[in-house]
Amino acid sequence: MVFVGKTLRTSLAATLFFTGLTAGARGDIGDAGPAFGPSNTGPVHIRGAVVCVDCTLEEVRKLHPGELTLYQLVHKQGQLVLRVNWVSQASRWQRLAWPPRLWVRGEERLLERLTAEANRFAELEMTVLLNNTRTLDLIDITRSG
Repeated sequence: MVFVGKTLRTSLAATLFFTGLTAGARGDIGDAGPAFGPSNTGPVHIRGAVVCVDCTLEEVRKLHPGELTLYQLVHKQGQLVLRVNWVSQASRWQRLAWPPRLWVRGEERLLERLTAEANRFAELEMTVLLNNTRTLDLIDITRSG
């Protein structure tokens, strides 16, 4: 009977340990609150404006030294700097978007819309999936106003 009790406790401890590892590897559970499991893993909405294309964050910061909401987004064709005005999941964004350099990927048409000259400095709303790998997967981009 003692052997069964020890085995049961060991099995239970191992199960809880590996469940915790799996949940952490699968997604962000930082804002889970009282519920168990991943939270805030759905789409994130970001409002902001592209400040420049094919420039670096350091170059833009020289022109705007006090600006704290600038983020460099790197994609397969180059890079851009985005000024973020609002994020739907701000606490998650703050945890995953530091340092302020992120990868962005998506359909070619979305990357073209993001880097288009006509959209420079225009208020854009992006719908993205924000991954723990600091990658933004573009779902949609709309221009406000």
